[in-house]
Amino acid sequence: MKKCILSALAGALAMLIVITIVARISAAQEQTPKEYEHIDYVSNITQEECFVCGTNNGYSYWGEDNVGIVNLNTFELLYLEINRYDDYGNLIEEPADYMSSVGLSDKEADRYAHAYCFPDNAYASVQITGVQYDIDREMIQSKLCQTCLKSINDLWFTDQPPAEYAVISFEDRTIQPLLNAHPWFAAGNYGVDCEFKTDGDIDLLIHYCPNRYE
Repeated sequence: MKKCILSALAGALAMLIVITIVARISAAQEQTPKEYEHIDYVSNITQEECFVCGTNNGYSYWGEDNVGIVNLNTFELLYLEINRYDDYGNLIEEPADYMSSVGLSDKEADRYAHAYCFPDNAYASVQITGVQYDIDREMIQSKLCQTCLKSINDLWFTDQPPAEYAVISFEDRTIQPLLNAHPWFAAGNYGVDCEFKTDGDIDLLIHYCPNRYE
């Protein structure tokens, strides 16, 4: 009798383990960005109208030796103040003695981009949640010129789609989408380390590393 009970319990436990494993595999498959068909974006605007290299983008950060995170579906910008500047555009070389916290949020879509910036240590830690891995073609073609779009088109060497977030260099006026085939890349004088998580979220470590021999 005891053997029957033990056998039944062992069978139930084995079944529970199998169900749990199957459920986790299914969840992981749902969270993993789906394969996509490569799209070459074609700009609808002139270079002067471009969000990155144009003259009418409305931001005062251009020319600074800093970077930012931009949502390519909304073109909302998360500015990362690692190098600090005064109101006249001069670099502040005194210690900041503080850490700053900045963020973007879309509560309706449950998307968040949050950063801790450490000016005195020359780095920022960024967490992006609710990533959709789906870029709005109409939006990006209406905000970026063909030169900037080409830099995005030429970077896709994977079967996985890019995230709808990108890193902008304000000094070089360049843009780089977050792509799991590029877990590390340079943006101006910054190195960007990317961690693409199984749930689709992305963590970034952005550190200032200029060429010391220039």
